[in-house]
Amino acid sequence: MKMKKIEKMKRLIIVFTLVFGAMISQAQTSDITANIKDLNQEDLAATNFDDIIESYKGKVVYLDFWASWCRPCKGEMPYSLNLQEEYKDKDVAFVYISTDRNATAWKNAITNLSITGEHYRVNKNVYTQMNELFNVQYIPRYVLIDKDGNVVDANAKRPSDSAIKNDIDKLL
Repeated sequence: MKMKKIEKMKRLIIVFTLVFGAMISQAQTSDITANIKDLNQEDLAATNFDDIIESYKGKVVYLDFWASWCRPCKGEMPYSLNLQEEYKDKDVAFVYISTDRNATAWKNAITNLSITGEHYRVNKNVYTQMNELFNVQYIPRYVLIDKDGNVVDANAKRPSDSAIKNDIDKLL
């Protein structure tokens, strides 16, 4: 009789653990995808790059130009997430600008890589502006912007380079 109760309790604990784990996983996914803006959508298509930068005035901005198909870009993401964690209580915004053409691949990469921060998938208009401003010839590419919206380093260090912390700290 006691064995049946123990088995029943084990099953109940397993079910509870699975349900609770699924709830946490769903909540984390919602947090990650909450800050995704697809500038290819009709309601955001008129957005330009200046509008994006203007919305972060008062914060240091670390821009990350990337794409879901770019291996080096994805390889830098764990370092970027560590950097975000280190600066989470400071005035630093981590903004990810994707050149992906495929919205589904872009969103899946954000979720699968657990990339928190602000996300934009740029349209042709914004991409042209980026090239004019930063001469983005390759990705990954990083840019540092000060609290006043001025570009400090149009070819900033990668998140995997520990010296980026000194560069960010100087702007805080």
